[in-house]
Amino acid sequence: MSHPEPAVDGLKIAQVEKLTGVGVHTLRAWERRYGVPRPARSEGKQRLYSVQDVELVRRMAALAESGVSLQRAARTALQELETRPGGGATNPAGLLERFLDALLDYDERRAIILWNDVMESNDLLTALERMVVPALVQVGEAWHQGTAGVGQEHFATAFIRARLDGLSRQVTPMLDAPVVLLACLAGERHELGLLMLHVLLRFQGVATVYLGQDVPDASLMRSAQEVMPRVVGLHAGSTDAALRLPGIVSELTRVAPQAAVVFGGRAADETPALRSLAGGMYGGPGLRDALDVTVRAARRPLMGVR
Repeated sequence: MSHPEPAVDGLKIAQVEKLTGVGVHTLRAWERRYGVPRPARSEGKQRLYSVQDVELVRRMAALAESGVSLQRAARTALQELETRPGGGATNPAGLLERFLDALLDYDERRAIILWNDVMESNDLLTALERMVVPALVQVGEAWHQGTAGVGQEHFATAFIRARLDGLSRQVTPMLDAPVVLLACLAGERHELGLLMLHVLLRFQGVATVYLGQDVPDASLMRSAQEVMPRVVGLHAGSTDAALRLPGIVSELTRVAPQAAVVFGGRAADETPALRSLAGGMYGGPGLRDALDVTVRAARRPLMGVR
């Protein structure tokens, strides 16, 4: 079946619905959950879609109709676009490879250029998902496999941490913004996933109090009492953290009854029983999921303490 083709970019969501046959509500859900489509925003925050977005939606819909899961359909559609000549805003796949090379070569100047390139050509969440997260994963794997040294891993981590810290300082929260307290549990030193969430929340208009890595339980409870946040976001990466998480969530519910507790990390991802933990909400396996869950929890109507 042939489709009428849009003549220009800047399409509205109703036009995309007509061109693709995918409903407005589904388009918004796919964007939020899977990163397809990837509309720009007008000055008035209205979604504006491109011809490329229409192609992505059509391909994802076709794959889904053939029985492919939505998550895999989205990933396949994006990969096909990126590997096509001229596909992607700045060919993110190639950028990732060059970014990794720069980090492993200790080439700060080249890494900064590539970082700026991807940040200027994508929205922040897409840039983090498609270059920064996979770069961290691949650097970690290279270190574990012995193809990268400790110095290279530390340089890459320090470079990304510094850039994320700079991004977080670009935003001053509004006085009446909901507050999210973010912390890695005691013993947890892998903080960059939580730091990315901290940055994204600030760009969503949510105020954050970022405690960082290895926060003792007593300090976490005291901070929760003093800050009175709408949400406490916890990173639990280790098996030990997974075992202690139910008790920590229970104690947070007692000392900060107004706060929703959102948790994530490798331990939570790999322990299905934790996903229905009483008093807490699992943030999901990805950055997009964690952002969505945390923002909704922060903006929920406050009906009184639990």
